[in-house]
Amino acid sequence: MAGRGRKKVDVVEQEDVLQAVIIADSFDVRFAPITKDIPRALMPIANRPLLEYTLQFLVAAGIQEIFVFCCAHANKIVKYLSDTGWTSDKAPCQVITQVSEDSLSTGDALRLIYDRSLIRTDFVLVMGDLVSTINLQPIIQQHKQRRLKDKVTVMTMLFREAAPRHDTRSSDDDVVLVTERDTNRVLHYQMVEGQSKLDLPLDLFSDQNDLDIRYNLLDCHVSVCSPQVPQLFADNFDYQTRNDFVRGILVHEEIMGNQVHAHVVTDEYAARVSSPPMYDAVSKDILQRWTYPLVPDNRLSSQEQDGFYTLHRHHVYRGKDVFLDHDSVLEENVVIGPGTRIGSHTTISNSVIGQNCVIGDNVRLEGAYLWDNVSVGSDCSLTQCIVCSGVTITDRVVVEPSCVLASNVVVGPDVHLPAGTRVSLHPVQTQGAEDDFQETTETVQHQTYQPDRIGAEGKGYIWEDDGDDSLVSLMWGMRLEQEESSSEESEESDEEEDDMDQENSLPPDDSRIFYTEVLDSMQRAIEENINADNLILEINSSKYAYNISMQELNVCVVRCVLESAHIRASLMATASEYLAALKPLLQPMKGLLKNYIRNSDSQQDCLLALEEYFGTHLNISAVLVSVLNFLYNEDILEEDGILKWYRHPAPSGTLTQKAQQQVRAAATKFIQWLQEAEEESEESD
Repeated sequence: MAGRGRKKVDVVEQEDVLQAVIIADSFDVRFAPITKDIPRALMPIANRPLLEYTLQFLVAAGIQEIFVFCCAHANKIVKYLSDTGWTSDKAPCQVITQVSEDSLSTGDALRLIYDRSLIRTDFVLVMGDLVSTINLQPIIQQHKQRRLKDKVTVMTMLFREAAPRHDTRSSDDDVVLVTERDTNRVLHYQMVEGQSKLDLPLDLFSDQNDLDIRYNLLDCHVSVCSPQVPQLFADNFDYQTRNDFVRGILVHEEIMGNQVHAHVVTDEYAARVSSPPMYDAVSKDILQRWTYPLVPDNRLSSQEQDGFYTLHRHHVYRGKDVFLDHDSVLEENVVIGPGTRIGSHTTISNSVIGQNCVIGDNVRLEGAYLWDNVSVGSDCSLTQCIVCSGVTITDRVVVEPSCVLASNVVVGPDVHLPAGTRVSLHPVQTQGAEDDFQETTETVQHQTYQPDRIGAEGKGYIWEDDGDDSLVSLMWGMRLEQEESSSEESEESDEEEDDMDQENSLPPDDSRIFYTEVLDSMQRAIEENINADNLILEINSSKYAYNISMQELNVCVVRCVLESAHIRASLMATASEYLAALKPLLQPMKGLLKNYIRNSDSQQDCLLALEEYFGTHLNISAVLVSVLNFLYNEDILEEDGILKWYRHPAPSGTLTQKAQQQVRAAATKFIQWLQEAEEESEESD
């Protein structure tokens, strides 16, 4: 009898354990090529791995059991947790790693967690690149009390007040939130990145009296979840991200009854290091002590030594055994790691220097982030850049803003790296095509070092963007500086580009407005699960309002379907990430496409739209095979039309001949399959 009683007590204690899930994979390439060598969760910020900040945040909240989900570089994360004692019996909480190299999204991770039956009670869901000082305990208790009263509450999302242009507010998480004022129940959640207008459902205002419509919130990506959240992900494979989950809950709220609530903090800190601009912004916040007690001079774990860093005036942190020549100046917001040596007449400001670095004479560092064991020669200038561990920069090197030098790269001497340059010991890789909706494979291009660009002693490959600087601009959250021109010249060039994009004499403004309206309607239809027939009515109404030709309409509809997937996956998504976002959209949009792609002419319009879109996004051109396969299987495109487009390229006003060739090269595998199938059919006849 005593044994049975003890077992019952143990079960109760297990149910009361506070659990958390850390997604230690970003599933994006915003820090490429850095993340070829190290996972984002282990990237140092203020000389501590990001994952350390996330773990400390959860320990402070009283979390007793943490599951760390690892995908890319899983072995390095497992080793770090073991080496730092997080997985030992002496750790402040139980940390358990869950490894899956096949997962492609947060949704996949939660489905795996559900399959392994790991979650027993309410849990906290966070990303592994979070820095936060929020006191979670009262928020968790509030969530539990709300669930006791109403079992339909499945998630409480945390937001922090931040003005629209706040430094730590990422453009990727530009959100408008509508909540019920009395209960903080979320009624509408919409991403508005790059949008100039906002469409809200009318029923929000007819059914509710007191609403809060807020655009001054930063999404902390911290969620207190009920135990059924993993099961809801498992039941809905379209949920790839937490945002997909929230939108799905809101769309199906009347049917399923589930609800999401929001909690807004004002005086506490939380931000994700989701991109290089956020890396810069959060680093500065740590140095300026907005994240206290998560600051360099505070000991966070038993692995760190007391007095590892000492704080000086103007937020200057110096580690042990630092040598600084008397002529050098540390201006403000500077961290110097232990064992680092700095030469004479060197000036450093708003920068972080790792351990055991060597900085030469007459060096200027402004907004530079140097990791461990970096060597910088004399007469160098580094501005707003990330320099990873083991990099060697020889004499007389200038590194412009937004540059990334990945691990163990060598640059110089006498080199000027333009803004946005990315150098890695890993050659640039291109996406290879696969049939249907399988994962893409990577094919290494044969490349050599470029001494004219990285110096005679240089070691590394320049990562190009196929002539498109969108990746670099999105990585750093800004457009690289271009040559200044008068406003009149700028307007003239814009008009010329617009004329190339149009094949008729419509005013460019009308065409752009029409395209924007169709894209907005399509986004709303996706988010609110609007029937295709209603979407067709909206698009046709806009067509007549702007007097758009059928050819333009066909091209516009196809492009908007493709761009909708890009918006969901981010413009810098890899081919596999983009395909994962596109796949759930194609089936719901099948009726829309069949409505407009009805004959041979409209099929050529469709193929032209595909060619132009993938020709301007060559990094995802491998997905073209999957799109052609889908459209062919659904009888939207016919074999004759596809072969005609492939064999007889039409002149393009937007693509170069080389880009057209690259698009057709991406489609070659599907064309070969078509031709083989045709030959087999003829032989059987």
